[in-house]
Amino acid sequence: MIKSLIRHFKIRWLPEAGGCILVGVIGGLFLKILPHIDFAFSHDMFLRVMVPPIVFEAALNIDKRSFRKMLIPIFLLAFFGTIMSTLLTAGIVFYGTLYLPHCTNIPFIESLAFGALISSIDPIAVLSVLSNMGMSDKDQIYVIIFGESLLNDGVAIVLFQTLLHFMDENLIIDSEAVYLATLQFLVIAIGSLLIGLLCGLVATFYFWLMQGIQTPLVEVIMFICWAFIPYYLCDGVEWSGIVAIVSVGFFMDVYIIGNESETVDDSSDGNVEKQYPDPPAKKRPIRHSIFSQEGFLSAKAKSHIRFVTEINSTLMETAIFSYLGIFLFNKRYHWNVGIPLMAIFACITSRSFTVWFFSWISNLATRFTATLGRKVNTACYSRESENKDVSIIDGRMQLVLIFAGLRGAMSFALVETVPMYDESTGQGSRLKPELKAMTSACIIFTVFFLGGYTYYLLDKLGMRPSQERDEDVEMVSLLNGKIDENRSGDLKHRTVARAIVSDEPIEKMMW
Repeated sequence: MIKSLIRHFKIRWLPEAGGCILVGVIGGLFLKILPHIDFAFSHDMFLRVMVPPIVFEAALNIDKRSFRKMLIPIFLLAFFGTIMSTLLTAGIVFYGTLYLPHCTNIPFIESLAFGALISSIDPIAVLSVLSNMGMSDKDQIYVIIFGESLLNDGVAIVLFQTLLHFMDENLIIDSEAVYLATLQFLVIAIGSLLIGLLCGLVATFYFWLMQGIQTPLVEVIMFICWAFIPYYLCDGVEWSGIVAIVSVGFFMDVYIIGNESETVDDSSDGNVEKQYPDPPAKKRPIRHSIFSQEGFLSAKAKSHIRFVTEINSTLMETAIFSYLGIFLFNKRYHWNVGIPLMAIFACITSRSFTVWFFSWISNLATRFTATLGRKVNTACYSRESENKDVSIIDGRMQLVLIFAGLRGAMSFALVETVPMYDESTGQGSRLKPELKAMTSACIIFTVFFLGGYTYYLLDKLGMRPSQERDEDVEMVSLLNGKIDENRSGDLKHRTVARAIVSDEPIEKMMW
């Protein structure tokens, strides 16, 4: 309901995620009044029940062509950017609290753990803000932000889990310990990726064998079941379920759902006509090749899978932020003004430097590959290739990337997994209440202040969402009058004929 109200009244300064958090805060205050009610945040329920549907839906529905186009900046920011952000945040928090008067110093291991968990760009919060602004996966900035947040979570969680092993007073941190930690990080990351791909491969083989045998309802159910298998396999061996479910989501979308053909209805005679003329009739094999990317689901199952996953994702997303709001202001936290402010400063500074540095690296790599491609085309065909769009992250996009780096429930769930100090074993952290307060402060600042200002920032930078521009164009065309359907059909047939004769692309001829 709160999301519908925010969208209906166009409350741009309040993100939908922030609205759900406020509902949770009000609910938490109400529960405190009631006697004999005391419950704590369950990170197990969050990570094992709420997160998988959201991450899988995001991996399934992101536009794969746009994702591949922006793969260089997404990979740099998600992998190397997360590691750099962790180190920068840890350094600022450690030295900042060390020299800040009347402030508890955060040890370096705890600072590193905080840097890893707060470097997790929450895809749930990001998706909430971007969708509220009217963006879609066709917008370049949307693809970069959402793609980074999708992959960044897995890297941050694996890095955080690796650093937790160093919260041990009996452990001597030397070159061998660092080597083993690096090895563990790579094993978890690569192993989780391989489990996801292997489950995707087995699922593809299953649907290839069962094509035409199952009802659409069973196809949808089995599709969802296969999607969650790798997540819980990795969770059982303490690997990253996020990495596994993202990889299986990409794999299943490409090979099991496959290409979705588009059709256009001709209202004149009721026939269904394809967008382009059919090639000469050929006998299609009864069963496609297993990796043909044609998909193995019925048309009805294809049309319902994305809808079902979106419903599950929306339910879990709303529950997560309401659940987060209940525990955001907790009496068990140690709220010291200096430490939360230092955490916010470290979070924003590390994000800003990371975005600027890796955007610069990405632009260099993009220009190099574009130049190399033109040289290869010139050498092979003795002529210059057509000018293609080169995806450069300019200063305006970098500013938006900084503001859109929201922290959310993922960071909150990770800080809850930090073990309290155990005097008998010497393991755990003595400063978990401080870490919780630092995390909550960063979530509040990024969601409400940065997320609330992002829409106005886009407007000032002249980067209005393409969906809104399309709506404006559509309204103008409606006001100017409708084109006769029969005439447009004749125009389309003439355009296709001219394209075949002149050997030019149909889209270019029609525009």
